[in-house]
Amino acid sequence: MNSYKQFCQNHPYLNVLISLSIASLIGITAEYIINGDFIGSGFYTASFLTLLALLRVRRERNNLKPKEKSDYVAEDEKHKID
Repeated sequence: MNSYKQFCQNHPYLNVLISLSIASLIGITAEYIINGDFIGSGFYTASFLTLLALLRVRRERNNLKPKEKSDYVAEDEKHKID
């Protein structure tokens, strides 16, 4: 779990994209298994939710104080910087 937290700290945008992609694949698979069809308009919803999540991450990172931004770096990266 510690490596996942480091990944989230180092790559928050990639984390959002991976999480929402996996959730979309699960939803598409469940829809196909249950109803036997594919709803293409679901991509618009997934795209909109992805955009909202990326904007939320951007806002959170911009609202961090300068000291917190330096703390946002994972432990392994701190040793490389020093």
